[in-house]
Amino acid sequence: MADSSRARSAAALFAGVAVSAMGYTMMVAVIPLTAEDLLRSPRWSGAPSALATTGVAVGTVWLSRLIVRHGRRLALAWGYLAAGAMALVAAVAAAYGLFALLAAAIFCVGGGYSASRLSRYAAADLYEPARRSAAIGWNIWAATAGAVAGPLFLSATERASSRLGLAPIAGPFLVAAIAFGISGLALFVAYAPARPLHGPPAPVAPPDHTAAPTALRLAVASLVIGQVVMVLIMTMTPIHIRHGGHGLDSIGVVFASHTFGMFAFSPVAGVLSDRLGRVPMILAASAVLVAAGLLAATSDTGSPVLAVALFLLGLGWCFSFVAASALLTESAPLARLVRIQGIADSLVWGSAAVAGLSSGLLLFAVGYPALSYTGAALAVVPVFFVRRAR
Repeated sequence: MADSSRARSAAALFAGVAVSAMGYTMMVAVIPLTAEDLLRSPRWSGAPSALATTGVAVGTVWLSRLIVRHGRRLALAWGYLAAGAMALVAAVAAAYGLFALLAAAIFCVGGGYSASRLSRYAAADLYEPARRSAAIGWNIWAATAGAVAGPLFLSATERASSRLGLAPIAGPFLVAAIAFGISGLALFVAYAPARPLHGPPAPVAPPDHTAAPTALRLAVASLVIGQVVMVLIMTMTPIHIRHGGHGLDSIGVVFASHTFGMFAFSPVAGVLSDRLGRVPMILAASAVLVAAGLLAATSDTGSPVLAVALFLLGLGWCFSFVAASALLTESAPLARLVRIQGIADSLVWGSAAVAGLSSGLLLFAVGYPALSYTGAALAVVPVFFVRRAR
């Protein structure tokens, strides 16, 4: 692939992830608050967030099939544009208190937003194997500016929406719709595929019959656990902060800290994964996630320690996501690569949806500290898969 074409494609993927992350992160921050207001209870306030994550799980399978049929460019662009259209529906539903419509629209937004998650595999396709972790890391890093800045402007979007004569809560959803539209246009205009999506069959008898399946299981387990732990703790943090007597400004700061940890260090995670290996980075991710859960469980709602805990939660997810994604790409045969990527991401986001729904129930039943301790315990699970892989 020519350097100019690769640079243009990488830039298109980068822009799509960056802009869509801003819109989606703003939505994620206000969805539990909107649900609690409409349902008048925190018990099921995690349900819409769980539906969004379920939408991502379903969307990865849907978009993977479109990728096989129509290529990455059209499939990813359609995903972004579909998310934008449904974000507009979510804005209307939030403004008029239509919970059922809001939940359905958020599910569809998640389905379209899966284009951002699958973009990391498109970025890996642009480079040779020795640079794929770095490519994935930079693709994830693209979300840094949008994901960090978005929550900081939550109050501003509500005020702007009020000045326009619209319901204040509709502001974040409208910004998300615009962001998804821009992301889809970027893919349409500039992205070109790097290589065919189907290659020759994998060797019938590789030298190590167990290495690839074992590595594949480790990759999927790490992706699933990292996502589950992050969603379990992150989803209920805004409600935990509000129950402590703090407003959107405090929620925005903590969420910005979390998203900074998720995305800002992803290039570093990619380089370390290429140099030190995928498995050491997966082990480091488990350690960081355990620390995040323990710290969140023992911090006050108004304490800066909670922001540090959410930063570590994002950082642990980052380490796991980058290393495990590279390991998955290397462990699957090219002839079935796209299908396996779609199935793996569907498992990741489906499990995260269960975690999102469970988070509200756990908060209501046992409180935020116990919820965080549960996340810390789950973070240890990939260690057992590492032992089997070795």
